[in-house]
Amino acid sequence: MHILANAATCQDCFVHSRAAYYPNSDDKGTETGECGYGTFGATINGGDVSAASDLYRAGVGCGACYQVRCTNSNYCSDNGVTVVITDSGASHNTDFILSRRAFGRMAQNTDAAKSLLALGIVDIDYRR
Repeated sequence: MHILANAATCQDCFVHSRAAYYPNSDDKGTETGECGYGTFGATINGGDVSAASDLYRAGVGCGACYQVRCTNSNYCSDNGVTVVITDSGASHNTDFILSRRAFGRMAQNTDAAKSLLALGIVDIDYRR
């Protein structure tokens, strides 16, 4: 019975990692993602999408949702952003490559979002 109690509380567990963002010029994800969503893939979830490395799992991870929040208290909000996996990719030991929109939405406000984007890669916590 004790094992079940621990499993139930793990829904609140976050995994520490890093995230980057797509280098494309718009705020959306890519239209050529590995999940095969095409142009729809760039706009799923309002554009709050991400490529993932190990979480992509040869396509099984497509469509999975994750709460991702950066850990820098100077710029980041407590809630972060919820993203949908639409692509496979890795960059500089990251688990996520977010759309520019999603990356900026981890911030406390628009000024903090500009600072996050300038950093390019940030430490994050995430959970499914």
